[in-house]
Amino acid sequence: MQIDRRIIFALVFLGVVVPLLVGMHLPITLTREVKAVYEQLEKHAAGQVVLVSFSYGASTAPEMQPMAQAVLRHAFRRDLKVVAICLWPEATGLAQEVLDEMATEFDLEYGVDYAFMGYKPGASSVILNMGHDVHGAFPEDNWGAAIGELELTRRLHSLSDFDLVFDLGAGDSIEYWWIPYGQEKYGFPFAAGCTAVMAPDLYPFFNSGQLVGLLGGLAGAAEYEILIGHPDKANKGMFAQSVTHLIIVAFVIFGNAAYFAARRGRSQQGS
Repeated sequence: MQIDRRIIFALVFLGVVVPLLVGMHLPITLTREVKAVYEQLEKHAAGQVVLVSFSYGASTAPEMQPMAQAVLRHAFRRDLKVVAICLWPEATGLAQEVLDEMATEFDLEYGVDYAFMGYKPGASSVILNMGHDVHGAFPEDNWGAAIGELELTRRLHSLSDFDLVFDLGAGDSIEYWWIPYGQEKYGFPFAAGCTAVMAPDLYPFFNSGQLVGLLGGLAGAAEYEILIGHPDKANKGMFAQSVTHLIIVAFVIFGNAAYFAARRGRSQQGS
């Protein structure tokens, strides 16, 4: 009952660091909502356009960045075109990091294979404006080039022109912005990725068909990496997370066992 808390801290630290250094992977069980996202991208033909919205910040990047990498890797492997936007100001640098990585990996040409519109304030208002006129909502890309001059975005005029919309959200963007003001109004296929704590609230939208697929947290990202045959950061993170959870559970069991044993000893002494 008097164990030094530093021992617990040290074991949790080792539970995180050792699995990450060793690079082991645990078996991943695939769920239907994650497989639905994969199947949605698989059925789109080369050259079709996907809109990816980044709506998260640095605090959720460990969950969301691996997810963004896995989805974009799959899209570019399928030779789909990607237009990226940001509805959170913090997301701009994170989105650029992922896009730069994909551009290098797949030798992408900017303006032809992908385009990045950057951040636009307004949340649901931006979505409404894009539904009416994409060029009006985003007249320029992240670097000031007119989107009417880019080969990829020149022919896009409404949200209805996108073959799939995918939102990476760590807040209200999925259920309060994209579904009521975008998907319900324009009827495009809509998939999403979110933090683990948000996922239970979004399952009803998947069951209703308003979401065609859903990736929930690091586990969802790890499943998607397995589906595309590219285990990466999410799988490493899941192993470290699982080992740490086991350490915490072991200490909970040990602490309760020690407590009841101590209480029984005091009762016998009193008797």
